[in-house]
Amino acid sequence: MSSSIVAKISEYLGLSTEEVERRALRHLILDELRRVKAEKVLILSKYGVRSFEDLMRLVEEDKVSDVDAHDDIIRLDYLEDREKELENLLEELEGQTHRHTRNNE
Repeated sequence: MSSSIVAKISEYLGLSTEEVERRALRHLILDELRRVKAEKVLILSKYGVRSFEDLMRLVEEDKVSDVDAHDDIIRLDYLEDREKELENLLEELEGQTHRHTRNNE
């Protein structure tokens, strides 16, 4: 994003450029988290379960074929990791915000 547009937006909103960037990053992370969670729900609902662990239990109990569910299991594993990483990034961003706010007081 061009720094001139960030400066223009921050001036218009009466916020610092850092605050505009922080809010933009927060919304970007939250949007991606929503997308990841929605995709997880879509896959899990296919099997009538609520979690990756529940799906794996069905596979272990031979109620669902691991061959049939293979692609979904791989995708869910990826989505679980992505969700955790996005949550960590959000915590890190919010931690920086709290430190920045305290330093400016």
